[in-house]
Amino acid sequence: MGGTGNTPASAGKFEKNEKTYEVRFFDENSFFDLRDLREIVQSPGVQSWMSSVRNMTHKHYGKWMRERGEGNNFLFAIAGADPSEDTQGESGVQRIHGFIYFYPSDKLHGAIEISYAKRPGAPGGLISSAVKIGCQLVKERVGEIKIMGEIEKSNLPSIVAIEKAGFVKTRDFDRYGNGYWTLDWKKLV
Repeated sequence: MGGTGNTPASAGKFEKNEKTYEVRFFDENSFFDLRDLREIVQSPGVQSWMSSVRNMTHKHYGKWMRERGEGNNFLFAIAGADPSEDTQGESGVQRIHGFIYFYPSDKLHGAIEISYAKRPGAPGGLISSAVKIGCQLVKERVGEIKIMGEIEKSNLPSIVAIEKAGFVKTRDFDRYGNGYWTLDWKKLV
């Protein structure tokens, strides 16, 4: 998957509701990318389910936006036109509608964990397609590695999204209400 213009070489596109979205690395020099990432991270849902992003500073955001595979850490943006804009993206400025984050698992040696979130007010239904592309982009860099996600029982939208993306439940909910899903590479077609 190659890119042209401002699209990084590691990017992939998908269609949803007759609009094109792309999964790409964040541009750490973009005010818009930073603004949207902060909006996602500071949303109540992300704050409640991802404790690792609480109390992030500007420096933390900049460092996180530069994660492009070093140490198996990948932060991808889900970008596309802002449906609330009258120009429907004609201005060339994309909104970040969500992110997908891959990072080394502290639960299973040699595996990568996945986390994802969407921006409040972003179009629905983008996560599953974006997760599939993100997994392919990780595969291009590190091969067919085990990718897993830990999700709380009460986070039904995330469970639906990860299962649509080709993950299967591999551990039932524990006493804390967390279950594990693992990517079935055969379902990622």
